[in-house]
Amino acid sequence: MSFSYGFFNAQNLDRVYTAEDFTAYLSSLICNGILDTYRQCFAPTIKNLSVTFGTGKAWIDGHYFISDTLHTVDCASYVDESLNRYVAIGIYCDRSTRTCGIRILAGTAATSPTIPAFTNNNVTTYLTLAVVRLRAGTTSILDSDLTDCRADESKCGYCKCILGKCRVTEMLAEMAKTNATLDELQKRLDAMNSQISELQTKVDDLTAGEILATGQCGENIYYVLYDNGKLLLRGTGATYDYTSHDSVFYQNDQIKEIVLSNGITRLGDRLFYHCANAETVSLPATLTSIGDSAFAQEDAAIGYTAGLTSVTIPQAVTAIQSFAFQHTAITEVTVPANVKTWGKYAFSGCAKLKTARVACNSIGAFAFTRCTALSNLTISANCKTFGENMLTYCESLKTITYEGTITQWNAITKPSNWMSSGKHFYNDYLQKIQCTDGYLEYDSENDVWNEVKNG
Repeated sequence: MSFSYGFFNAQNLDRVYTAEDFTAYLSSLICNGILDTYRQCFAPTIKNLSVTFGTGKAWIDGHYFISDTLHTVDCASYVDESLNRYVAIGIYCDRSTRTCGIRILAGTAATSPTIPAFTNNNVTTYLTLAVVRLRAGTTSILDSDLTDCRADESKCGYCKCILGKCRVTEMLAEMAKTNATLDELQKRLDAMNSQISELQTKVDDLTAGEILATGQCGENIYYVLYDNGKLLLRGTGATYDYTSHDSVFYQNDQIKEIVLSNGITRLGDRLFYHCANAETVSLPATLTSIGDSAFAQEDAAIGYTAGLTSVTIPQAVTAIQSFAFQHTAITEVTVPANVKTWGKYAFSGCAKLKTARVACNSIGAFAFTRCTALSNLTISANCKTFGENMLTYCESLKTITYEGTITQWNAITKPSNWMSSGKHFYNDYLQKIQCTDGYLEYDSENDVWNEVKNG
C-alpha cells in the first residue's frame, strides 16, 4: 500500500512537486470547458473563408489556455472544387509537447460528407469550438454553415470550478427563480400553518386542560392560558403596547408555548417581555409587524439567553422593531424579503444563534451584536443598506456568504463601522466575503478588502 498527499512547504528540499501534481489537483476542482467570465469566450465570427475566434480562457485537465488576441483560422485550403466537406476547429492540450492551442480537423470531401470529431486519448484532450461546412467550390462561409459548439457539453461546455459546467449568468438567473419560488412556497406554508393553528386552537379549547387565566390584550384580541403552558391569542388587528413591567404576560414562567390565531396583524411593544420559559411561538401569516422588545429577555449578564428557542417569521412581516428578539435562545433565523423596518438590536445578545439569512433590503444597526455563536450568515443580493455595528463581537463569523456579485457587494451602502466600533472599525474575526463571481479577503496589515475574481 502507498499513500499520496500534498501540498506542504519544503524544508531543505524534502518536498518536491511537479506540474502534473498541481494539474491533477486542479482538475479535481475545475472541469474542462470555457470560462464564461473571461472576455469574449472564444465567440466565432466569419468573413469570406475565415473563422475568427474572440479572446477567451479555457481549462483542460487542470491546464489553462488563454487567448488574449483574436485568432483567425483560414479554411480556404480545405475547400474542394466539386465536393462538400466539414472541418472541426477546437482547442487542444497536448501533454507530450506540453502545449495548448487551436487546431483544425478536416473531414473527408464527399457528396454527403460526415462531420469529423476530435478524439481524446491519454496524451491529447480537445474542446471543440465550432464545426464549419465548406460547400463545393465556395468562396465564402455562410452563417448557416457555422455550428457553434461552445455550449455543447459533450464537445466543449462552460466551466465554473467545482460547480461544474454552467454559465454564471444562467446560474444567477436560476437562483433568482428558485428564491422567488421558495418565497411563494413559504407564503403558502405560512397560510397552511395559520390554518393548522386555527384548528389547533379549536381543539385546545376542548382538550387543553384547566384554564389558568383569561383576558384581553388588544382591542379585538383575547387570550387563554392553560395549565399545560399553552397560551392562545385569538382575534384580529393589533395587540396593545406595554412598558417593561405592565404587560399582562410579563415574567410569566408558566407560559411555555404561544399560539396566535390568523387575523392578528401586529404584536405590541414588550408583549411577551421576559417570558423566560416560552420556548416556541406560532406566528400567523397575517402578521405584519413585531413590536419593540416583543419577545426580548431582560438584559442580564453577557451570554444570557432565555425564552424562544426557534422562530419562523412570516413572509408578510414588514417591520421588526428594536430589541424584538434580544437575548432569546433562537439558533437560526431568516429575515424575510418584505421587511422594510428593522430596529436597533433586533437580534442582539442571541448567544446561541448559529445560522441567519437576510433576504430583505437592509440590516438594522447592532442587529447581531454579541451573537457570539453566529458562524453562518447569508445575505441576499436584495440587501442595499447595512446598519452600524451590526456584527460587533460576532467572534465565530469568519465568512459571509453574499448571493450577489463583488460589484453588487461594493454597491451596498455601509457605514465605516458596519462590522464593529473597535479599532479601524474591524471586528478582528471576519476574513472573507464569498460572492457569486469571486470573493473579498481582508488584508489586516493594510486594513483593506482585496477582490479575488473567479478565473
